[in-house]
Amino acid sequence: MKPTASALSATSTTRPIRKLAGATAKCSAPAKAYGACILASYQDVRKDMCAPEFSMFKQCVQTAMGRKW
Repeated sequence: MKPTASALSATSTTRPIRKLAGATAKCSAPAKAYGACILASYQDVRKDMCAPEFSMFKQCVQTAMGRKW
């Protein structure tokens, strides 16, 4: 029994999200540091206030996904 076209389409549509979720899970330490930085000053958020932490998280996710954007 072959998968239907709609089943194949749904799989190809959710694949990037699953890959991103897996990459994010591998980066829990940088994600926690970034979240803690945001939480510490969430009432006074300003541009680049947690830039170093975000940069580390972004680099980790890009490495885990095997691509840059």
